[in-house]
Amino acid sequence: MNIYVSRDGQTFGPYTVEQAGQFLQAGQLLGTDFALYEGESEWKTLGGLLGMTQEVLAQPSVTPDVQPQPPQALQSNTSKVVRKSNSAVGKQVRKVRMNGGQSVIVAKEKGILSRIISTIIVFSVTCMLACGVVVGLYFAFPSKVSPVLEKLGILSKKQDAKEVGITVVSKQSPDNPLGITLNEEDWQRIRSTDIIILPMDKGDGFRILSPPEKERGLNDEDLEALVPLSGKILSLDLTHAKISDEGLKVLSKLKSLQRLYLEGNKGITVEGLVHLKKLENLTYLNLVRIELNEELVDLLISMENLREIYLYDTGLNEDSITRLTEARPKVFVNGG
Repeated sequence: MNIYVSRDGQTFGPYTVEQAGQFLQAGQLLGTDFALYEGESEWKTLGGLLGMTQEVLAQPSVTPDVQPQPPQALQSNTSKVVRKSNSAVGKQVRKVRMNGGQSVIVAKEKGILSRIISTIIVFSVTCMLACGVVVGLYFAFPSKVSPVLEKLGILSKKQDAKEVGITVVSKQSPDNPLGITLNEEDWQRIRSTDIIILPMDKGDGFRILSPPEKERGLNDEDLEALVPLSGKILSLDLTHAKISDEGLKVLSKLKSLQRLYLEGNKGITVEGLVHLKKLENLTYLNLVRIELNEELVDLLISMENLREIYLYDTGLNEDSITRLTEARPKVFVNGG
């Protein structure tokens, strides 16, 4: 009866009982190698299969008269499947197919549905991580990342006039549903500032945003480009721009302005904010992180159209904030 021997995932044999014993005594096979008789399915240790005791296995190796050849890869022309028991070789089941004198070990494959689900999960997680990295880089380094995104077509560099309902003409001004018609020169000047123009969700007008990727920040000169749109600008966000008191003079021309965000513009003073009294429709004013003085309170009290005022980190003390809220009880004041 022939014996097959398995070690480290490789199967050798077949050997006769006598050959297996000789190889075992010579040290070329080990008593701890797994083995089974041809035609059986249960793997045992080679020593146990041959019925050898621990004393026999511990004896010094004896070289036989005829030097045994080293184990060769499994040779057989018959097609058989040998299964290793889970208790002998671990939890994973392997199949050994013997064809044409070669030994092929095939791992148990996952089902097609499991592979599809695994692929979808890996792809989804990878996409989420990639998007997170891109968004993080955009907000951390907008001036450097924006050009790359523009080349890839992910980010639009310039707005088209038609996107926001503006008609651009060279000579005469045809009718426009929004009543906004600009000549080519004015529109190109607006585009050169990189400002973002968005239509308001409600109402007939625009919302203007200072571009976060503009390295030098939107300045006083850039504001002049907005004057042709003055009748339709309802909200203007100049957060962390480079606006000074001179720019506030320009803003006083935006008669339709209702909401103004000036957060972080260090060049603004109370003297410049006086120009905002001309904006009769202004109801929202954000002056966060601008160093101001007590004179601001008197100015804000005089601006009767205001309904929301944000004054966090402006240098005003609690007494000043209290004086403002008492003078204008219907105004929401956030002093931080």
